[in-house]
Amino acid sequence: AEWLANDSLPGQRAIFVGLNAPFDWSFVNYYFHKYVGENPFGFAALDIKAYYMGAFNLDWKQTKSSHMSANLLPQSSPTHNALDDARYQAELFQLMLQRKAALP
Repeated sequence: AEWLANDSLPGQRAIFVGLNAPFDWSFVNYYFHKYVGENPFGFAALDIKAYYMGAFNLDWKQTKSSHMSANLLPQSSPTHNALDDARYQAELFQLMLQRKAALP
């Protein structure tokens, strides 16, 4: 919570972004409420798979992380270590945003 407060732009709320955000967000939300008293992300999350599907007009079956990796070519890869996986997901999302911005 302190990191989010110190790293967020003044007057703006941090946005929870994740690969399968509905699953991860439920745990993050629970523990923020249990130990901090509130969730600094609010009550919503942005799912990378859903964004990828909508941004690039894909079918749901085309949104597996392996498909994303093959298409977006991130430098990192998931290791099932929480920090490594968070960095991998952030890289995937950044690559999506860059690719989407480059579209006509």
